[in-house]
Amino acid sequence: MKLYHGSTIDIPRIDLTKSKPNKDFGKAFYLSDDEQQALDMAQFRAEFEDAAPVVNVYGFDEALFDEFRVKRFEEYTDE
Repeated sequence: MKLYHGSTIDIPRIDLTKSKPNKDFGKAFYLSDDEQQALDMAQFRAEFEDAAPVVNVYGFDEALFDEFRVKRFEEYTDE
């Protein structure tokens, strides 16, 4: 499975110690399976930071979901 992260920097390796603690779901690294959503976030951040947008792409083995605390949303929810 390919997952995407919109940013203004290249992030070759996810490092949770660099995550900010007060996000929607706490300290985490946010990914999407929707490349356009990641691009939209990258463009938003780029405009805010006066930088270039970067979409980071990661390969993920879905068999590992049982080893992580994963919250999946199939559509937008109040949650």
